[in-house]
Amino acid sequence: MTPPGWRWVLLVVATLGWWAAQPMQVHAAGSCPPIRHPEKVTVSSTLSFSQRHPDLVEARQVTNLAVPKQQWTLADDLTLGAQTAEYRRAMHCLLHGDSRTRTRFDTWNPEWRPSAPQATKRDDLIVVHYESWNLIKNPGFFEVGPWAVHVVPGKDWASSLRSPELLKGASWKEVEVDPGSLKISEAPPASKVNANGGRVWIAHAPVIAANVVPPKALGLALSRYAAWFAPLGVVSWWICASAVIAVSAWPFLDARKATGSPERAAARVLATTVLQWAGLSAALGLTLLLILQQSRSLNPVRAAVGLLSGLALVLLARPWLPFKRDFDGGRRVLKRRARLITAAATTVAVVGLLVVWDPHLIGLPSNLMPTVAPPASGIAGLALLDLAILWLLFAAMVAWSWRFVREGQLGDFSTGRAPVHSVRRLTTTGAALALAAAMVVSFRWYSFQRRWHRTDWLGEASTVFGAGYRSVLGQQLAEFASAGAQWAYAYTWVLAGVALVALLHLSHRASSGVSLAPQQWDLLLVTAIFAIVVALRGGVLFAGSLSLAYGLWLPLNMVVLYALVKAGRRWSLLGRVDRKAGGNCVAMELSTVSGHRRLLDDAHRCRALLRQLRVAYQGDADDATRRNLEKQLRSLHRWRPAGCRHDCLPDTVSVVDVALSWGPHRHWWHNALHAARWAVVFGILPSAVTDWYGNAAGTEHWRFTLNSPTGIPDVMANFLMQEISYAGAGLVLGALWRVLPGERGPLRAFNLFLAWLVPIGVVAALSLSIGSREVGWQVLSVVLMLMVLTLTSMWMDADTFSGERRYWTKRLDLLTSIYQVHGLSRQIAFLAAQLVTAVTIWRTVVTSSK
Repeated sequence: MTPPGWRWVLLVVATLGWWAAQPMQVHAAGSCPPIRHPEKVTVSSTLSFSQRHPDLVEARQVTNLAVPKQQWTLADDLTLGAQTAEYRRAMHCLLHGDSRTRTRFDTWNPEWRPSAPQATKRDDLIVVHYESWNLIKNPGFFEVGPWAVHVVPGKDWASSLRSPELLKGASWKEVEVDPGSLKISEAPPASKVNANGGRVWIAHAPVIAANVVPPKALGLALSRYAAWFAPLGVVSWWICASAVIAVSAWPFLDARKATGSPERAAARVLATTVLQWAGLSAALGLTLLLILQQSRSLNPVRAAVGLLSGLALVLLARPWLPFKRDFDGGRRVLKRRARLITAAATTVAVVGLLVVWDPHLIGLPSNLMPTVAPPASGIAGLALLDLAILWLLFAAMVAWSWRFVREGQLGDFSTGRAPVHSVRRLTTTGAALALAAAMVVSFRWYSFQRRWHRTDWLGEASTVFGAGYRSVLGQQLAEFASAGAQWAYAYTWVLAGVALVALLHLSHRASSGVSLAPQQWDLLLVTAIFAIVVALRGGVLFAGSLSLAYGLWLPLNMVVLYALVKAGRRWSLLGRVDRKAGGNCVAMELSTVSGHRRLLDDAHRCRALLRQLRVAYQGDADDATRRNLEKQLRSLHRWRPAGCRHDCLPDTVSVVDVALSWGPHRHWWHNALHAARWAVVFGILPSAVTDWYGNAAGTEHWRFTLNSPTGIPDVMANFLMQEISYAGAGLVLGALWRVLPGERGPLRAFNLFLAWLVPIGVVAALSLSIGSREVGWQVLSVVLMLMVLTLTSMWMDADTFSGERRYWTKRLDLLTSIYQVHGLSRQIAFLAAQLVTAVTIWRTVVTSSK
């Protein structure tokens, strides 16, 4: 029986093959009758540039034509509906004719139109209004009405107006190029120059070329060296990340330490696995660098590398191992699971390799790039090849995540049954991964479909691309075999974060002593989690030749956070208490259930006495009552943990401050998990807003996302990645909660804000290629992270006294009780200032059109 999920996958592939086999409707343009007196045709055209997003430049054109009805036999056809063949033929002759030259699908970017050009009758004239735009982000040819913008790496953008043959003798009344926030570097003499540098030509020849200087950051990203520097920078990041997780795992390999407890032995096993992943990650990063070079003759090689790499990753992860170490299902059950998973992964790989090894069986050439229309079997085979590569990589990511979670014991082993791998569960997981891969391939086909129809709106796509629909579709599916693999592998940075969290968990379980926060190698793990999971998004500041130093972003963030923790530990509240106590007695006291309970009771009494004393001073209470309250407060201030010979609270520190600095849990690891959960909740809105801005801010930008081969999958993946980033930030905040400076949670969160902001400032200062937009976008990300951590820290403070929730109907009332009225007002004002800062950056830097 075929599993239900696989039925859907087979249905998608069969539908794609059937649809591709259908003949495309081609609208023959026919011959174009000439205009008898072309000088009576008036034309005006404007091309304008604007940048409303850091990554995109919009080129928009408006062209107006007035054609006398008596001078052209097809003039009346322009007023017919856009669905009629006569309208398409007339528009083809008037707007394009034979001016569209043959080009490649990958380098040609067809324009977007709000609607079909409208033609109206005015006396004896037919007036045509033609408006369209395009979005520039990569090299290639960008069509914008009668204009074409040629983007070549390392050069200014060549904007050229080429009149159709039919309008060569027309009266071009006015032609304008408005650079907007850009600049014109070279252009023929103009009739006039506008205040912003725009050029206007009046009664000029219908052939104009103007070079436009691209924005600094985008121009550098599209430079001739970026094709090499950017991949090298990415690979340097992978190698550096592999080195970081390898160094983090190395101390746990000591065999002498591994004999002390089961947790230490488990940590040694996990460290070995992490080292394996570090080596595989670095090796595959280098492999990706080799296959990044685009060459159609190497398509089979790149596809084979993707298939074999995915298969190797799945098998090396050994996902058939049970979650529970004392699994009593027997070796027979494990062998059956191993055979099932191995057979499934091998079958998928073999299906893909059959397409690579013998493409002639399905009507494809040896390089998988059809030059003529392939049969439906060829399209279906290429789709299966893409599905196989994506499925193997998705399965590898799930398998390695499972292994890190299993060996890191990130689960409940004390109660209930641990999850096991039943055949049904394995089949369901495989089917879900197949559906995810099918969705990615479907969106790839959907983006191709949109681009083809934008070019083919007048039936000219086959002429422009020099090939039919199915030929170009086959070429795109063949190239996606490598592009899709690179896209999927780019998200495996999450595995490094999972591995580090698993190591931190086992290290916490294996630690024998009591400490305020992570020490020594545990602190290294926390800083590595911060650099890889939290600060990764800041790395986009590296551009051009500086991207060679992309890998330095990890150690830079680690060093800054490590230095901040070491410097801040001395000024942290519990650090001051420890120094006065002269030992580790505070941690020893509060790590016990009874000691923690006594501290919370004392803190509750202290807050109650403070409220009574405030009322006593404001009311008519006698001196005896006030002195009694003050005496009780002084007795609480003489807090002395067990094993401490003298009072250990500084004059400005109360037991309430100690309780808030300790956090809601007795161990720092549980504080870390607690903060991570709240950070995920509070990060939903910022993740959605930034994801929307990065992919769908405006109709034009959303259409650009739909046009991207992985646009929709990127939208979903980016939201998930940002949520993981916020979870990592919460984990780091909770782990370092007790050693960060500040008496209240929001001030502790501010320290992580500085730890992320300082590296951004360093990179921005060292790189002259970084513009205000890029810095503004990065600072906005940091401010949003600060807002999430501020809310998380306030909820952590409230949860510290969660036992008092029965006295308060709302969490805000509890926060008021903890912070007092003035303290809560300051925290709300601090949060409001962050919101104002984020909105200000959004309006003045990021979304500015200048």
